[in-house]
Amino acid sequence: MNASADKPTITKAQALARIKQLIDGTVSVIHPKPQLELHQPSLNDGLCLDPLDGGSEDRIVVNRSYFLRELPKNKLDEVAAQVKAYWQSQGHYIETESDDGLEIHARSRPDDFFITLGWSEGDALTLGSTSTCLWPNGTPEPSSTP
Repeated sequence: MNASADKPTITKAQALARIKQLIDGTVSVIHPKPQLELHQPSLNDGLCLDPLDGGSEDRIVVNRSYFLRELPKNKLDEVAAQVKAYWQSQGHYIETESDDGLEIHARSRPDDFFITLGWSEGDALTLGSTSTCLWPNGTPEPSSTP
């Protein structure tokens, strides 16, 4: 285990609050206003499979993703452009964008959360955010082994 493995992180509650801030901020610039529908599997915590900070894989990631409902199909490209422009205005880093502009993968600044705009069957856009690897309570749980 390397030295950064036990480094404190933000808590799960803090990460969820930041995700809410990222989602709410993005939705606030979308016109026409979408109806948010929570993608239920996003309520499950994920595994820290590839810790970019070199820390422990025993940590988790949290995320939330939503379907953006009630958007006219002929406005999806405009909505995607609004989202991209907003993210850039906030200083977020756009990592990739699909050729049609409907899928955008970015990193929030300054905290490096993943933020994504995607497309799903039925011509629905999706919006989500995933935290960096974290300890649920901000610090590693005490080890039960001596």
